[in-house]
Amino acid sequence: MLGSETKTLEILKGLEQSLLRNINYKFYLFGNKNSIIKNIRRFKKLQNACQIIDCKESITMNDKPSDIIKSKTFSSMHQAIKSTQANETDAVLSFGNTGALMTLSLLNIKTLPEIKRPSIASIWPNMKGESIVLDLGANTKLSSKYLIDNAILGSSLANIILKIDTPSIGLLNVGSEEIKGNEEIKNASDRLRELSNLELINYYGYIEGNDISIGKTNVIVTDGFTGNIALKTAEGTAKLFQSHLNSAYKSSLISKIGYLLSSLSLRSVKERLDPRVHNCGIFMGLNSLVVKCHGQSEFKGVSYAADIIYSLLQNDVNDRIKNYVIDIQRKIAI
Repeated sequence: MLGSETKTLEILKGLEQSLLRNINYKFYLFGNKNSIIKNIRRFKKLQNACQIIDCKESITMNDKPSDIIKSKTFSSMHQAIKSTQANETDAVLSFGNTGALMTLSLLNIKTLPEIKRPSIASIWPNMKGESIVLDLGANTKLSSKYLIDNAILGSSLANIILKIDTPSIGLLNVGSEEIKGNEEIKNASDRLRELSNLELINYYGYIEGNDISIGKTNVIVTDGFTGNIALKTAEGTAKLFQSHLNSAYKSSLISKIGYLLSSLSLRSVKERLDPRVHNCGIFMGLNSLVVKCHGQSEFKGVSYAADIIYSLLQNDVNDRIKNYVIDIQRKIAI
C-alpha cells in the first residue's frame, strides 16, 4: 500500500466489498501499520479476514526499476512479492509502480520455462461480450517471439476465463491486408497462421483498432507500447462518452425526464464502460498470479480486481495456463 497514489481507505473499502461476495478470502496487507489500523476500523468484516505486515520502505511511482532491485528490499511491494514466492500467499495485488512490480516479479516469482517475457492482459468489454487484450505495457519492444507468446497466453486465458473452447486470436495492425505492418508483425502472423493450420490455436488474422470494441476476435494481441496507448485511449474515450452523456441529460427538462425514465438501463451501460472498474492488468506468464491496478484506483476498481483474483484462484487458472502453454509448446516441438 506504500508508494501508491491509491488512498488506503479506497483499498480497504474495495477489499471489504469483495470479501462480502467471496467469504473465504484472506488478505495480507503490506504497508504502514498505523495508517491501515486507523482506516480499517470502519470495516469490521475485513478486520477479521486480514493480517497486517508493517513496512517502513516504499517504492514510489518515480523510482526506476533498476534502482530498487537491491535498495528497497523492505518495501511493501517487495515484501508482498516475497510472500508469494515463499507460498505464504497465493497472489499479489498492487497499485504501485508497474515497472518495479514487473521487475521484482520477474526476479523473484520468475516466468514459466516456455515464456521468455510476461505480458499484461486485461478483460475488455465489447459489443459481443468480453475479450482478452495483451500486452498492455509489460514489453514495449516489438518482437515476433513476444507476440506469439502473447497469442498463446491470451488464448489460454480466454479458454479458461471466458470459457471458449477455441478462442479466436487477432493480431493488431495498421490494416487488415496481408501486406500491411512491419517485418516483426508479418513474421508473427506467418507463424501464428502455421500454428492455426496445425489446429493448435485459432488465428483469425490482422485486426484494426476499431475491431476491438466490435469484438471481432476473442483475443487481441499486440506489443506493450501499442497496447498501453490503446488502453489509455479507450479509457479516455469512455470518460468522454460519460461526460457528454451527463451533459446531454442535464441540458433541458425533457432530457432530465428522459434520463429518469431510462436511468436503470443507463446505469448498466455506465457500469459496463466505467474505466474506474475495468482498470486491472493480469501479469501473464509468471509462476504465480500478479495483478496490477492503476495508481489512482477507486474502491470500485479495487473490488473488481479482488473479485478477478478470487475467480482466477478458484479456477486454478495459473496451473491450467501452465499446462496449456506446456501442451502447446510440446506440440510445436513435435
